[in-house]
Amino acid sequence: MMKYIYLEESKLLYDNILDKECKIKYMKKNVRNYFVHIICCQFTSVETLKENWRELVNNVSEVVQKNLKELIEIYNVYIVFFQSNVEEVLLYNIEQNKYSSRKFVISQEMPEDKMELEKIVDSKLFDLKIEKDDKAQFCFVDKMNFISDLTNKNHETEIEKYIEKNAREIINEKN
Repeated sequence: MMKYIYLEESKLLYDNILDKECKIKYMKKNVRNYFVHIICCQFTSVETLKENWRELVNNVSEVVQKNLKELIEIYNVYIVFFQSNVEEVLLYNIEQNKYSSRKFVISQEMPEDKMELEKIVDSKLFDLKIEKDDKAQFCFVDKMNFISDLTNKNHETEIEKYIEKNAREIINEKN
């Protein structure tokens, strides 16, 4: 697990947020010589999330993004909302919003413990589990399955035969 740096600018992220009891943590993580900026937030209720999430996004844009110099950092700003019982419509509206940053809603309380919070953020943003699909791949062109048949050692010969056959058919049609 890579280390996170916690930033004090999070106090500025509270501007115009009506929910005075909400928790906001601003942290960044060095990834291959640039920083990924992550803002974690939990409002006191779903209703206050609904009322304030856009304001937080605006604040992130003004306080965080506007001051970044590297293009790769500007495009790597994430807001993680921790909130239980969020309706599907609200979740969709938040996560599909394209302004300023990528957004995620995690259906649980935001942990107080920094290591636990980092573990959750790591699993959501950095721990990619890509599994290889070992199923046989089939060619999408009709009658050309020999291209994706990994047991066939005569790919070139088969392709030549296919082209020759189709060329003959086209020439015969024209004559």
